[in-house]
Amino acid sequence: MKINVDDQEQIGVAAIDLFASGMGAFILIAIIFIILFSATAKRADFAMESESPEPTPLECPEVEECPPPIECPEVEIAALPECPDVEETPCPECPELAKVEILDCPPPPDPDCSEVPDCPICPICEEVETVSVDAPIEEAPVEVLACPEPETKISLLPETDLVFVVDTTMSMMFEIEALKRELYVVVDVLERMMPSVAIGVVTFNDRLQRPSTRYHPVRQLTNEPDNLNDLQRFIRSISIHDAKGRNPDTPEALLPALRRAVATSFRANVENRVVIVITDAYAYESEQSATFQVAREFASTEGQRVSAVFLRTDPAAEDYLKRLTDAGNGIFVPDRGSILANVLLGLLPSRASS
Repeated sequence: MKINVDDQEQIGVAAIDLFASGMGAFILIAIIFIILFSATAKRADFAMESESPEPTPLECPEVEECPPPIECPEVEIAALPECPDVEETPCPECPELAKVEILDCPPPPDPDCSEVPDCPICPICEEVETVSVDAPIEEAPVEVLACPEPETKISLLPETDLVFVVDTTMSMMFEIEALKRELYVVVDVLERMMPSVAIGVVTFNDRLQRPSTRYHPVRQLTNEPDNLNDLQRFIRSISIHDAKGRNPDTPEALLPALRRAVATSFRANVENRVVIVITDAYAYESEQSATFQVAREFASTEGQRVSAVFLRTDPAAEDYLKRLTDAGNGIFVPDRGSILANVLLGLLPSRASS
């Protein structure tokens, strides 16, 4: 079939019209769909906003429950022990004293009843003449203060004045050092055994040596610390090297030292007076009778005697010292290895005097 040119042009125009018509219909349908979709979406949004449903609550984690409180058992209150009452022992009345108040003893602390405070101590009546009480007149009078009985001190030995006559030659070196060490102990023991004690010291050497004697006066040591310190300084100053000169023989210059000892200034109110010779030797033969006479005259007064402490084993010295103590009505003491023991034994009265 043969198609001419005019027919071809008509076919092309018709195809274009058909395509344009189909495209226009598609575009129109798309525009309508878009408009409808937009309206539907807006209505849905508006409906969601108008309904305002409640928000869904968040789910919290599980909370563990607290355990129930622990019930404590009841505690029984222990009863405090009953403390014994403190007995108040009244003291004897002092009529010459003004009236003052007696304080009550405080109660013992709980629960310990063992420590009970002491009551106030009453003053000694003899030392108090008047007790004045500054109180208004309208106050009621207070009770009379009671006083204790005076304390009685038991003494083993009477109040004593003691003089050491000490050999300070070379052979006495160890005994002198022991006396330096033990002096405070000796004094302490004597103070416990007697109401009071006073001590003096006389030293002696050989008659060819100078000084032949040294002297420290009798001084009360009980309740007198200064006197005790002075005596200690004197004892410490003693030295076997102080004496100048030769000592070629055994006898020593005891006579001048013994005379100095018995002539010392004893306390006037003390009757018990003891001289103790501490040596390992004897007096010169020409002076022995004089030493016996000095000891005898001193012991002729009641309460006075001469004793001796012998520190060696020389028979001649032992015999001499026994004769000296017999004349002095004292005690012969062989060395007991302690200055304290020797002194205490020398302080004892002889059998003849007792």
